[in-house]
Amino acid sequence: MTIQNELDIDIRNLLGHPWSVKEEDLKDFEAPIRQAGRSLTELRSTGKGPDGSSVLFPHLPYILEENLLMTEEEKENLLHVHELGQSVDILISIGIGGSYLGNQMLFDIFCGPCWNMMSRDERKGFPQVFFAGQNMDPHGLLLLADQVKRESRHLGRKCRVLLLVISKSGTTIEPSSALKALREILSPFADLQLLAITDKEKGALRQYANERHLPCFTVPDGIGGRFSELSQVGLVFARLIGVNIDELLAGARLVEEACRSEKAEENPALFLAALKYAASRKYGIAAEIIMPYGDTLRSFGWWYAQLLGESLGKKYDTQGRIIHYGRIPVAAVGTTDMHSLTQEHQQGARNKLVQFISVKESRSSLSVLCEEQGEEGRVPMDYMLESARQANEKALAAEERMSCSIKIRKISPFHIGALMYFFFLTIAYEGAMAGINAFDQPGVEDYKKILHQDIKDYIVSHK
Repeated sequence: MTIQNELDIDIRNLLGHPWSVKEEDLKDFEAPIRQAGRSLTELRSTGKGPDGSSVLFPHLPYILEENLLMTEEEKENLLHVHELGQSVDILISIGIGGSYLGNQMLFDIFCGPCWNMMSRDERKGFPQVFFAGQNMDPHGLLLLADQVKRESRHLGRKCRVLLLVISKSGTTIEPSSALKALREILSPFADLQLLAITDKEKGALRQYANERHLPCFTVPDGIGGRFSELSQVGLVFARLIGVNIDELLAGARLVEEACRSEKAEENPALFLAALKYAASRKYGIAAEIIMPYGDTLRSFGWWYAQLLGESLGKKYDTQGRIIHYGRIPVAAVGTTDMHSLTQEHQQGARNKLVQFISVKESRSSLSVLCEEQGEEGRVPMDYMLESARQANEKALAAEERMSCSIKIRKISPFHIGALMYFFFLTIAYEGAMAGINAFDQPGVEDYKKILHQDIKDYIVSHK
């Protein structure tokens, strides 16, 4: 299957073998597959999820054209966000979950591990970038503060720091604690600015920004955190680091318009979702390894793990029956984890499938001298990377293990936007097949209540 030769979806090791999903399985599951097609058509039309709440991610590809998810004022402000990025020395993005993982992914893919070591000219005027608020560990925050202090000494003046705080409620403990801590420990040696992305009307962060007349963008209603990277959450950050948001959205639009059919054979996202659903229901697939090939794609696996885990890992179906649906998400990266995890993938329990991600056109070219079986010659490393992926795929098949592969034409904002949105759709379709609500996360809310109560008890007991 292909989407205009920009995304190729290879399902040869997921369909048609004695040990994989079979055509007759798809016939057995024809009713839920058809229902899923109808469900997404209705979702696109009504904007309502299984529980009647607002679910608007199909509008994300058109966010700059419509007025549903972003106001005209926000669109105008978004045009100038890159100027804010170029006016500061350091950008610290503060968030967790969907307010962190997508932005980390964009940074890793388009900036890379050496970004902060480049000169400002080499960064085209954009700031150094750090992340905070994605964990409660104080050590990381103190190390970050030390780095800001070193940069201030290097500059011979107070460092200009932009705190980009992303939290819909403004009360999520990790980012709110990080914001309070950084404002306190950075103030003596840094000039701090704050830019918030939060609820449009309510919440602690919105109130804080309004009282101080600070700039603010909105986390749109109807867009859950794990679906938010193509909303203000990701678009603002992308502009701050110089990533082309028009291309991101154009890639998503390509996939949305190619995957609207209610017939699985005409809709690659629906078809892949049907295969994964059948694999889970009939063949005991309980885990999914997302394995992109290439260093800078590592955090794409982390991003997808949240999307899969929070969306499909549900105790109840929409009728209130206990079903315990879902697959354990495992983020890996090739070729690194072929030397650590592949042994278990190939010869461990037969309860997993591997989802490969690869790239047709490499961003870089480097050949090295190789000697294999008495033959010597220079071999391109990108050829070796793809050969390693294929070897992994073939070895898994030899052990009768399911896998599938998505190959994007190249690394660009267009293709990353397309890939993200393709997975939005596969997850939404599979959730509809399973009869669950793929757009809530009640389990996450349960632990938050316990945590908030525990912290309150600590405050009271230490007064």
